[in-house]
Amino acid sequence: MNPLITSLLVFVGLTVFVYIMYGRTSVLLAMKPVNRLDHVAERTRALIRFGLGQKRMVDPEERGPGMAHILIFVAFMVLAVRTLMLFAMGFSETLLDVLSTPNDPFWSGHPTGAAVFELYLLAKDLVALGALAGVGYFFWLRLKVKPDRLTRSWEAYLILGFIAGLMVSEYVFGASRLVLQQHGFTPWEPVTSAVAMLLSTLPRSVVWVLGTVGFWTHLTIILTFLNFLPLGKHFHVITALPNVFFQKLDGSKVLPTPNLEAEQFGTRTVRDLSWKNGLDLYSCTECGRCQTHCPTYITGKPLTHKGVNQDLKHWIWAHQEQVANDHLAPGTDAALPPIIGSALKAETVWACTTCGWCERACPVFIENVPRLIDMRRYQVQVEADFPQEIQRVFEGMERQGNPWGVGQDRRDEWAEDLSLPLWDGPGKYEYLFFVGCAGSYDDRQKKVSRALVRILKEANVSFAILGKQEMCNGDSARRLGNEYLYQTLAKNNVEAFNGLGVKAVITQCPHCFNTIKNEYPAFGGEYRVLSHTELISELIRDKRIKLSRVKDATLTYHDPCYLGRHNGVYDAPRQALAAIPGLEIHEMQRSRRESFCCGAGGGRMWMEEHIGTRINHNRMNEVALTLAHAKDPSVPVPSATDRERPGKVGDYKGPGEGTVAVACPFCSTMLRDAANDTGRNIVVKDVAELVADSMDSATAS
Repeated sequence: MNPLITSLLVFVGLTVFVYIMYGRTSVLLAMKPVNRLDHVAERTRALIRFGLGQKRMVDPEERGPGMAHILIFVAFMVLAVRTLMLFAMGFSETLLDVLSTPNDPFWSGHPTGAAVFELYLLAKDLVALGALAGVGYFFWLRLKVKPDRLTRSWEAYLILGFIAGLMVSEYVFGASRLVLQQHGFTPWEPVTSAVAMLLSTLPRSVVWVLGTVGFWTHLTIILTFLNFLPLGKHFHVITALPNVFFQKLDGSKVLPTPNLEAEQFGTRTVRDLSWKNGLDLYSCTECGRCQTHCPTYITGKPLTHKGVNQDLKHWIWAHQEQVANDHLAPGTDAALPPIIGSALKAETVWACTTCGWCERACPVFIENVPRLIDMRRYQVQVEADFPQEIQRVFEGMERQGNPWGVGQDRRDEWAEDLSLPLWDGPGKYEYLFFVGCAGSYDDRQKKVSRALVRILKEANVSFAILGKQEMCNGDSARRLGNEYLYQTLAKNNVEAFNGLGVKAVITQCPHCFNTIKNEYPAFGGEYRVLSHTELISELIRDKRIKLSRVKDATLTYHDPCYLGRHNGVYDAPRQALAAIPGLEIHEMQRSRRESFCCGAGGGRMWMEEHIGTRINHNRMNEVALTLAHAKDPSVPVPSATDRERPGKVGDYKGPGEGTVAVACPFCSTMLRDAANDTGRNIVVKDVAELVADSMDSATAS
């Protein structure tokens, strides 16, 4: 075409791109280091599955938009080769003739190359059409449907226009070459051939002009697009695949463990964020999938993880030179203001329930929860600035080993009449039953502890408890930001467990389960940990307990976040419930991976909700709606993933009667409170209680 113009375009485009990327990269280099180059094989598999394979894009609640995105993604991947061809054509008339059509004489002497080239042209032609279909779908979605989760912005329309322009200009250029070379229809470029048929009615001079315009338009859009990417949300086109590769492999269930002796006390400024946190910010597409089942967003709290990403990113970009100022040694960035107060509000940081939905829904694996917890760590451990109501929680855990602050000498009162063995050394028992603070002190949860003991005895399970030696697992302290207190409790527990020769642990609390199973290994605590629902399901399957008939029982099940979403335990509690004869189980719309939080996670169990509606009320409304619909199918059930306004199932104000099964003491407390607050006759029972009530044996509880 014209080597001079092509060279000028490439030089200007790449120079500007390098300049912009230098600033963006310098910010990442100024942030804290973190090792994300371990387990390369596992990371590569994840990249193929979730990055190139786009697996999360087609999750059930967003399958339509996900498929449209995949059409565009595939087109970009395939047309990247075509774009390189077009740049090559701009430098060489010979390459223009060879690469613009499969009918060039060059290909007759290279049959293998010709076959590959023809197949590529066919793929290119079809995926470009798919991309246009995807663009059309997204225009319709934004202009007509207007989903709540999508940010309204001119940028989205500009990018969609760029994508459509790339596809159309490629078709016009290719079609002009077919017309000018009089090749007619070619099966290897069916769409381009169809466009050529339309152009063939025009004078050849006009066709030449259209082809030339198409060619230069394509190259100009590519270079403009390239330089626009680092300036907005479409930066993810560059950063998303690396972000997937560098993801946190143990997922949302494990928080990073800082070295307190090295004075790693949390995040104060943006320079205290890791470079992976920065890459997360660059990779946020503002798609809003994190909002669909986010308890804080649905109930009107000042926290959306999309919003946090954007607030942090825009603050960093507005202060890019200051953040990246490399003459400031690590730890001497006093000139930078704290994140809380400059980029984020304190109530935003404290609102999160750590339910994990945002991280499970994010197609590019942005790590939202650890970042917020690290900000809490600094507020608690350095500033001593935290919500007043959690002071007594910390004091109770420090002085009495439980968040209620009840005397440690009363820890085993719940079992005084049960004659339970105390674990006093290795080799005597198969399981340690870690009762937990709620199971030891909460009057309602004590009944669950006793029900589980009844089941274990009936099945002749070899187990023992720690009694007064048991201490809190530390989950609430850690997620409220008191990492020092958490590590103290965790190390004490691990030392006690290892000293007693504990190999396997049973828990009735998902927070105990998650902490002991996934976070204690950082301190040398490697155990086989079972949630009580997993063990109960095993005992039923192995016929070690037998269940009798339950009459006229209508029930729904609430998935605890720390059992389900964080650890993937969905089937065991359902299998246990399904084994109870006569029990009629109805699933809520928001269940399994899409389950809605009760509002107690992340230490929120101990904090008041002052903003928006109560999270547990929203969930109880859905419980009532599910039970009401089960009794009377004419009761309408709106979509939980309604695009215009998600979470409508939590707006139900009507009556509902029946039972909601739980597998978490926090969920039990929150849902019981919600049932009382909303005046509904709904019974909250743990899976263990329902199973124990259904057993044939008359073993005393």
